[in-house]
Amino acid sequence: MADLTTSSSGAGGGVGSLGASSSPIRIKSPIFLAELRKIFGTLTKTDTLPVANFKAFLTNTQKVKLYDDRSGNDPGNNQTGFAGFVSHIFHPSQTASAEKLLADNSNITFDEFVAYFSAPTNNALALPDPKTKDWNQPLSAYFISSSHNTYLTGHQLYGTSTTDGYKSVLRRGCRCIEIDVWDGDDGEPEVFHGYTLTKEISFRDVCKAVAKYSFSGEGTCWEGGAGEGPVIISLECHAGPEQQEKMVKIMKEEWRDMLVQGIKPEEVTRMPSPMELRRKILVKAKYLPPPPPALPRTRTDSIPRQVRRAPTRRSSSSSSSESELEEIARKANKTKPPKTKVTRTLSELGIYCSAHHFPSKEPNPFLHSTSQIPNHCYSFSEKVFATLHQQHADHIFLHNKEYLMRVYPFGLRFSSSNGDPTTFWRRGCQLVALNWQKCDQGMMLNEGMFAGEGGYVLKPKGYRPGDVEGPVKKTLDLTIEFLAAAELPMPEDDDTEKGFKPYVKVELHVEEASGPKGKTKAKRGTSCSWGGEKVVFSNVRNVVDKLGFVR
Repeated sequence: MADLTTSSSGAGGGVGSLGASSSPIRIKSPIFLAELRKIFGTLTKTDTLPVANFKAFLTNTQKVKLYDDRSGNDPGNNQTGFAGFVSHIFHPSQTASAEKLLADNSNITFDEFVAYFSAPTNNALALPDPKTKDWNQPLSAYFISSSHNTYLTGHQLYGTSTTDGYKSVLRRGCRCIEIDVWDGDDGEPEVFHGYTLTKEISFRDVCKAVAKYSFSGEGTCWEGGAGEGPVIISLECHAGPEQQEKMVKIMKEEWRDMLVQGIKPEEVTRMPSPMELRRKILVKAKYLPPPPPALPRTRTDSIPRQVRRAPTRRSSSSSSSESELEEIARKANKTKPPKTKVTRTLSELGIYCSAHHFPSKEPNPFLHSTSQIPNHCYSFSEKVFATLHQQHADHIFLHNKEYLMRVYPFGLRFSSSNGDPTTFWRRGCQLVALNWQKCDQGMMLNEGMFAGEGGYVLKPKGYRPGDVEGPVKKTLDLTIEFLAAAELPMPEDDDTEKGFKPYVKVELHVEEASGPKGKTKAKRGTSCSWGGEKVVFSNVRNVVDKLGFVR
């Protein structure tokens, strides 16, 4: 059954408030109530359920740890703790129901039993406890929720660029966003997708949106405040020196004390933790080595606008097809754009995310001295990463224990589709950037990884800085029991229930992208019952904590 107390603002990891709502949320669907009545009937032969039986159900079936040591001898498992647990089962307006659980000789009604299933404590997701989550490890010890081409709201070639893209992903828990910056005609930097027909937006407007929404998200697990994990700005800068200087000025003006600055990238000796960077904005910028003494700085002209832009809507033929646009993009993808040299002032903002040049010509680039710099961050397309992984799999994994790595979608994913992010998480990549514009398998898995986590998930043991032992792998036996579904949406090409035969498909993403699969029998109609039908997965091997997903 669907959880009725939390809501997602879209794929990506944002989870609605887990606090009490203004009124109790009730399960009203007759088909759901019928299934719950069956469960209730297995626990009692009367119209009420003894509290002792309900506690046994919570412990044995729901696997809930009850804080119910009435002696008070265990400070972590006492009457006060149990009262706190009970307060989460029922809405504040249901105090009488809550009080019954605190009395061993009481009974609860069927309505009170149903109330438990619509309570935050019964969330299908094992949401983290803000009081116990560890925010004090180096940045490289976390998987970080990341977005690609954040400014786009649709297609990669002609989708709309808007600041709403930043507002949306930041409020949904994303902590690494991308900004593609180019020279603007009026002397002000602009943001858009180069070599396409996407419309440009003001860099300053983007920075304003980042300032406004970075730390105002919902459902994150920082105790005492929502959306407080540091935000990383992945800058793709194609602007010339003059507008780069304007970019730096704008970022300092709009982000003020939130912007991390004050030391030079060369001075960094260790990576800070998310807690140390709470409510801060970090910039990922290209690294520019300090100039040799007495050597003048060189000037590199910006990329001419006619080179970096596809024909505009005004100048291109109205009959231009999507295939023609894709061909333009393919040619641009094969042709490397002119190099734009980063300015000193912009490079110096890349303090903890310094985008160093990857030493690809070395026999093993991951053993090169550049790959040992504490604050370096390599970025690869998924296609380049796959090639590197074939050659240096072990060294990539070891590298990613200590240092940051970002992977982003291949440039020819025109429809804003995504690959399987677990492929890169399993290799230790912290920043797996996805196209949040599309709710596909990749974004569903991203939702599963980051739901309620505040955009940061501590890597499992074996993946973190200093870990000598490899990841702990377990064997899993999983049984999923299906009760019912209600008010399912009809397919777009179907307008009657007669031919609608829904079923549930289950996939495990455990070790590789293609994992065990199972499905229920097909039923008929938009509301249907499976009557406890089970899908069983037995002896599933090599399950790593936090890297096993059910979809």
